[in-house]
Amino acid sequence: MNAQILIKTTNDWFEFTKSKTGQLDYVGKWEKNALPNVDGAQEFVSSTFHSPCWYVYIQSELNCNPTVYVAPDVDVSDKDTFDYLIHIGPVLAAVESKNSLLAGELFLRRREVFEKFAQLTQYILEPLCVEILFSLCYGKMNNIDPDNIPLIFESTKKKLDFDSSRENLDQAFMRYFKKNTATLTLPLVGTNFYHWDENIEPEALSKLTDNLSPEDLPAAAEKIRNAKHSFYESLKVSVQAEPYNHVDKNSILVCIENVEAKLFGNPGLEKAGHIRALAAKIIREAKPKKMSYTCKLSALSYREIVVQFTV
Repeated sequence: MNAQILIKTTNDWFEFTKSKTGQLDYVGKWEKNALPNVDGAQEFVSSTFHSPCWYVYIQSELNCNPTVYVAPDVDVSDKDTFDYLIHIGPVLAAVESKNSLLAGELFLRRREVFEKFAQLTQYILEPLCVEILFSLCYGKMNNIDPDNIPLIFESTKKKLDFDSSRENLDQAFMRYFKKNTATLTLPLVGTNFYHWDENIEPEALSKLTDNLSPEDLPAAAEKIRNAKHSFYESLKVSVQAEPYNHVDKNSILVCIENVEAKLFGNPGLEKAGHIRALAAKIIREAKPKKMSYTCKLSALSYREIVVQFTV
């Protein structure tokens, strides 16, 4: 093996080292031309605190269970190090794919593990810290106080150049989005008003496996899995300002192609939900002339619909 510790996600490898004194450090994404050699390595499966099997669809970069490879001469048997390594893989994948919502949610889900290596975790999250804080504190319906997640908030304050004596956090985000391009991943709210998600797995998709023979099962199942993933990935999504909304002039509406209609050759967008008003107000006031946003479906489950878009 030509590295001490490697974590493999869908498309990428990430390298860590451990010193003789027991210090764990993050080297970064594997950028060498040749793929890593993991011959002789111990191989660990990442924790199932996150799993693609919970979703009907999740974006390709996150559609994996990361694998940890450890060189034979590297000891990772202490509880905290092992715990960290089997949990950090999905976070690395989320940051690399700019999935701010998932990166933040994964951090909160196992913060006691990640905070034991606070400096290391802060360094990994730092490239996406502004977007993560915004997704957690403004995009989700359960309000999170930034002061309760100092590991993320401290990095964000530096990037925002935030000074509470001259502005509030809303104003700091508006100023940042006004000057910068940011990729946000946010859940939809108000989905119960539109019922777009009532039939996200049509019977026609389930019937794809009806005529499989045992001999064909592994290869055919893989083809079906890839086809279904590509189908959901191809759903057209619209994230667009709704200035005519008489309830909220800053409203941002999200429309998505109807799944069953598309299957039968009748593509057409339907209202799926909105971006939370607290987030939409900041986004719209930062760039009032921007009326539509480059977007895609990030994740789909029976619990929530998540979109990724560029501000």
